[in-house]
Amino acid sequence: MARSRAPLSSLLVGLAVATGAQADTTPEDCRRLGYTDRAASADCYRGLLLDPSIAVRAEALWGLGDWQGANSAFRAAVSAAPGDPEVRARWGRLYLEAHQDADAEDLFREALELDGAHVEARVGLAEVAAGRFDVRARAIANSVLEGVPDHPGARFVLARGALTVGDVATGRDLLLPVVESEDPGARLEAMALLAAADHLEGEIPSPWTGRALSESPHHGAVFETVAHFYVITRRYEEAVAMLERAVEVDPRLYSAHAALGINLLRVNRFDDAQRHLARSFEGDPYDSEVVNTLHMLDSLHRFDLTEGARLVLRTHKEETGALEGYVRRLVDDAIATMGARYGHVVEEPVVIELYPHHDDFAVRTSGLPGLGILGATFGDVIAMDSPSARGIDDGFDWASALWHELAHVVTLNATGNLVSRWFSEGVSVLEEWRTGPSRSTGPSRSRSVPLDFIEAVRGNRLLPVEHLDGGFMQPDTPNRVALSYVQAGLLCEYMEDTWGVGALARVLAAYADGEDTPGAIRRGLELAPFALDEGFDAYLDTRFGDVDPDRFRAQVRSASAHLKAEAWSAAAEAAREAATVYPDYVGPASAWPLLAEAEAGRGRIVEASAALTEYWRRGGRAPGTLRRLVEWLRSGERPADALPVQRSLALVAPLVPEERRRLGDFLTEAGQYEDAILEYRAHLALRPHDRADAHYRIARAYQGAERLAAARRHVLYALEIAPRFRAALALLLEIEG
Repeated sequence: MARSRAPLSSLLVGLAVATGAQADTTPEDCRRLGYTDRAASADCYRGLLLDPSIAVRAEALWGLGDWQGANSAFRAAVSAAPGDPEVRARWGRLYLEAHQDADAEDLFREALELDGAHVEARVGLAEVAAGRFDVRARAIANSVLEGVPDHPGARFVLARGALTVGDVATGRDLLLPVVESEDPGARLEAMALLAAADHLEGEIPSPWTGRALSESPHHGAVFETVAHFYVITRRYEEAVAMLERAVEVDPRLYSAHAALGINLLRVNRFDDAQRHLARSFEGDPYDSEVVNTLHMLDSLHRFDLTEGARLVLRTHKEETGALEGYVRRLVDDAIATMGARYGHVVEEPVVIELYPHHDDFAVRTSGLPGLGILGATFGDVIAMDSPSARGIDDGFDWASALWHELAHVVTLNATGNLVSRWFSEGVSVLEEWRTGPSRSTGPSRSRSVPLDFIEAVRGNRLLPVEHLDGGFMQPDTPNRVALSYVQAGLLCEYMEDTWGVGALARVLAAYADGEDTPGAIRRGLELAPFALDEGFDAYLDTRFGDVDPDRFRAQVRSASAHLKAEAWSAAAEAAREAATVYPDYVGPASAWPLLAEAEAGRGRIVEASAALTEYWRRGGRAPGTLRRLVEWLRSGERPADALPVQRSLALVAPLVPEERRRLGDFLTEAGQYEDAILEYRAHLALRPHDRADAHYRIARAYQGAERLAAARRHVLYALEIAPRFRAALALLLEIEG
């Protein structure tokens, strides 16, 4: 969204007067002229380049687009007038426009150190906070309005915040008085935000758009502002249409070219995206989001593009062979399972991008509020880290994350992207718990709620359902986003447990018809939002009323200390007590692995494996722990029990060659040859040291599946690599015989 300098008219005039500029021509005059006649505005700024005031010359250079020259001039102006807060505030504005928010924040704070009541510096800080979706923006802006009730900049901060969480009425109330401002920049920004309010409520076309263009025919920023609110409500096609109009009206609106490029990527239009990003970079080389995205696009030559009727997959060439089979299976299972649950079958192919470097994923998804670190869904397009970017030890279960994002594909498509953020996230979390990527692994999914959420329940720190979107969009505490994910998931779980999955489908249908959250709840549940909150509170009390986080942590610490001292019995007693307090917890410092270690220390392997089996059944996924369980089960002659655990292990660590090979061996033993082929082929794609052995194992699985031509081909590959490979020679004789 374009940043307006309109609210600073008084400051510009003040600079001109205070520093000795000619009274008949000020930077403010040039700026106002630019809304109707850009050529005349440029001439006006050029006329100020010889002004005796360094600060005025800085403004002139800025107005002419010479940001580097303006930066040097502002630096000189601050040196010449170190006690002047206004020059620092204007310099901060330059940095804000150049996408260097941290430097801008520093300069605003320096201005406030010189004058604690400096209004423009306070508004600047509010805008920096708002750009980070920081709830503190509201407090700063309100404090400005206490002293200057009509300040446009403070009103804009509050209005954007209100529109962000869907409070359109408040946004309108804040904006309408500004439309009558004498400052054309303030008027235009107010009109743009009012147009966005109209679009959020389906009032299309908005009369405010035409009014803005009649006042400033090249004011493409009105469409850019509307697009911003489409983006944060995940309506990317609509955002693209608005941004295309923005750059049509103003081809030099480089921020709109940047936003258009980013959002074209979100609708899978890569070539068009690259063109607009390059155009943005030509005009504004300081936008790091654009620079990083162009670098990310340049790296895509190292990716494979696999296209099919149900799936378009972009994966790094070194990971395609290992991941493609799993991704296809997850997509098929998720779309079928959730389509049946919610009455919506996704027709278009799902586009999935898996990035082996987290920085590339971060670039791909930057600029949106409330995004967690697991993945992002843009309608039919999913972008996320691949398993090589982060692992389960970092809290990243990639298969569950993909399942979560596929649930978003269903809810977004079912509603034309009109579903509220909290409900879409809640359904996705619920689906991880209820259906999950569990094919052939049994009912082994996590319902492990973090301890800090239980503490938030006890402290009455959850949000009412009507305001739960704000927990994602404008978090009021550092952990509010994480708490909101869990709250939304549990709220959807409560709704399904109480009224059935059909209730969730009805709420989803209400959103599709354009209802807001209160309306969707009333239609889907025949219940008022406050009544849903009351029932949910009782549900949480039943679920977690007996869980004492402090007691759990104390017993875990006790068990750990006893294990270090090899006091096995005492460790087992403390770990068992912790598991009793909170049996579902399988996150860091879970009680079940501690209990297993204690039992193993006492030589009770059967009891130890039972503890780890409980850990796995409740969704525990630490690879080292699962590997140990597999070994115990196999040594105890329980291969059938070990197989689903090994499936979980291979799914958690799909890029570890040994895990894929081991699973292939277990599947071959069990006579599940087709699944074994998938695992062995993935093992081969991961470039194991002994490629001849890898081909031999594939050949054995093909032989078991009675696919003899493929078996013969792979055994010959093995013999080409190792001509004296006896097992391969013997297998060839069996196949030929």
